[in-house]
Amino acid sequence: MAEIDIRFLGEQIARMQSELRGVKADIAQLRAEQLRLEADQAQLKIDLFERIADFEQGVGARFDQVHQTMASHLEVVLSAIGAKK
Repeated sequence: MAEIDIRFLGEQIARMQSELRGVKADIAQLRAEQLRLEADQAQLKIDLFERIADFEQGVGARFDQVHQTMASHLEVVLSAIGAKK
């Protein structure tokens, strides 16, 4: 059986440890980026819900205004019809 050079194995182990540290650093960076993206996504959802709520309030106010205008116009028409009788 051939003898194994321990120095060669030590160099390979050191190289693998260095690569492992690099991979762990890359994983940590990816996790940080994922957290940042999740935070951005949560903020976008909040912004979207706020914009939808603002839009709903605006639409509701416009409908209220239309109803008030229709009611006042109806009063004017009814009073004009009542005056002609």
